[in-house]
Amino acid sequence: MVVFAVFETLRWFKPYFEVCRIESWLSWVFGFALGNVFLGVSLLERAVTIFIAFSFATASIFVLNQYFDRQADEKNKVKSNLPVASGKVSPRKALVFSFLLIVSCFVLVIVADIYLLPYFFFYLALWTLYSAPYPRLKAIPFVDFLTSGIGAGFLPFFIGSSVLHQPNINVSLILAAMPFTLFHCGAHIIQTIGDYEADQEAEINTFVVKYGKKKGVTIAGLMFLPVFLSAFTCLFA
Repeated sequence: MVVFAVFETLRWFKPYFEVCRIESWLSWVFGFALGNVFLGVSLLERAVTIFIAFSFATASIFVLNQYFDRQADEKNKVKSNLPVASGKVSPRKALVFSFLLIVSCFVLVIVADIYLLPYFFFYLALWTLYSAPYPRLKAIPFVDFLTSGIGAGFLPFFIGSSVLHQPNINVSLILAAMPFTLFHCGAHIIQTIGDYEADQEAEINTFVVKYGKKKGVTIAGLMFLPVFLSAFTCLFA
């Protein structure tokens, strides 16, 4: 009976685990982890608490994105299999689940370090504005990939670096986070190249939709080049 109950619980939770799309934000976690050791090693308990809060916040972002994009995703051959678009998780349940993740995130941040709360709030607000019907930052050329660079590259690194010390944006931190920022700018462009037809049909005016795939590849290449050079420099320094 116990095994059966556990199995049923796991089967019930599986769609909610899938809607978090953890595999899509592993690079965000990597940026957070490197930011965490950028200024030194923090206390394990504090680092784990902030990491869980960061994971909850990021998961809520991806759930909320699927909620806002559910109609467009239904028409996308790849994204139509996502939990919300496919109906595995209803829009209402997705919205409630995202809200619970955000509340859990804020509770953990308040317990661990209340001074980090504004930065988590900005992190969540930026990505909400990215997906929300208005201003829908994802549909504004240049702003779309810059938002991704800041939200998926700089902010995870910055939040991770703030676990040990009070948050402080300085030149050294900006330079250290720059490869992550540029990488996610370029990665976003490459992703929108794959979504070109679906975004065009849904009238999502991304950089690639407005300026074309060739210019998208060129800009993405220019983003990836300094990332490669910085990694090469660190490897042989």
